[in-house]
Amino acid sequence: MIEHDKSHHRFVWQCGKYEAALMYAVKGDILDFYHIYTPDPFRGGDISTSILKHAFDYARDNGYHVVPSCPYIAGTFLERFPEYKDLVDEGVFPFTEKE
Repeated sequence: MIEHDKSHHRFVWQCGKYEAALMYAVKGDILDFYHIYTPDPFRGGDISTSILKHAFDYARDNGYHVVPSCPYIAGTFLERFPEYKDLVDEGVFPFTEKE
């Protein structure tokens, strides 16, 4: 089961004593999905895909746009699931700008 840990900006799936997670940053109505991690014993399955679908659905349902700064998300995931591309703000990296 995927849990949304809003206070730490993560979507998490407990895998026994391990944890798979998508880390993100938020600024206004933009979520930067910057890292997805799946423990070695669970790689190659559908855990990361499930977490990412859950996170993109959360973004859609809550009016966010997504910056997929993680190369896996920007490439492989979005190629496999183009239905999420309408949420993507490509080339927008508001987290690198100084306030």
